[in-house]
Amino acid sequence: MRLYFGERDTPYEEARVVVLPVPYDLSLSFLPGARRGPEAILLASRELEPFLLELEVAPEEVGIYAAEPVPWVAGSAEESHALIREAALTHLRAGKFLVALGGDHSITHPLVQAHREVLGAFSLLHIDAHADLYPEWQGSVYSHASPFYRLLGEGFPLVQVGIRAMDQDSLALARAKGVALFPAHRLHREGLPLREILEALGERVYISLDFDALDPSVMPSVGTPLPGGLSYRQVVDLLEAVFREKEVVGMDFVELSPNGQFHAEMTAAQLVYHAIGLKGLQAGWLEARGL
Repeated sequence: MRLYFGERDTPYEEARVVVLPVPYDLSLSFLPGARRGPEAILLASRELEPFLLELEVAPEEVGIYAAEPVPWVAGSAEESHALIREAALTHLRAGKFLVALGGDHSITHPLVQAHREVLGAFSLLHIDAHADLYPEWQGSVYSHASPFYRLLGEGFPLVQVGIRAMDQDSLALARAKGVALFPAHRLHREGLPLREILEALGERVYISLDFDALDPSVMPSVGTPLPGGLSYRQVVDLLEAVFREKEVVGMDFVELSPNGQFHAEMTAAQLVYHAIGLKGLQAGWLEARGL
């Protein structure tokens, strides 16, 4: 049975936003379960208040359609990624704004490829605890630790925010390739440098957010939790600034691993819903009502 996002199911032809569940986690290297993340977010979204007080809009009014989950091929990351890319292409060619729900972070690579094929050039905003810049991990170039290494090699400008785990080779690569790196410790010591982050991004941006960017005290249900993460407020402030000044062309939210702590699933669903509201305001699909 196809699940809705929120309470309202907009017919596909009328929907501006497609939420695409991608329950793929074959490349996880620590705690399993991210394949259950999309379903958990969709179920939690039923409990959200449709009207967002902060934005003074009801994001559901943009028209949200939750698509069928993308299938995956057991034992074949290459074939699974091809299915993800084709599913994304189908919705993008239909003119939909795509919000993908993972799944592990390896899914970002085929999603970004599909967006570039249909929409042209853009920069990447990567919000995460981990840099994901390994050439391969555990023998696989399709690892969740490698998507941004591959995307850098394909010429995408990259801005990374909230990072608190990377090795020396990844740091050297980031510096050599001109990655704009905003590690978590700097944000905690100096505050969120919104202007600097915005200046590092291009005019068109794809956002990829790993839920472990948030501190485990806020988001305990992830595959690789690390202390010292971002607050919910910091992430929302960053998203609001980017949507205010840039054209966001697509988004993915990955690596929620449900473990019985429902507040984490609600936090994930609320963040996704807030981002959809921001896109609605940016695109002129919504207008703040005012209080």
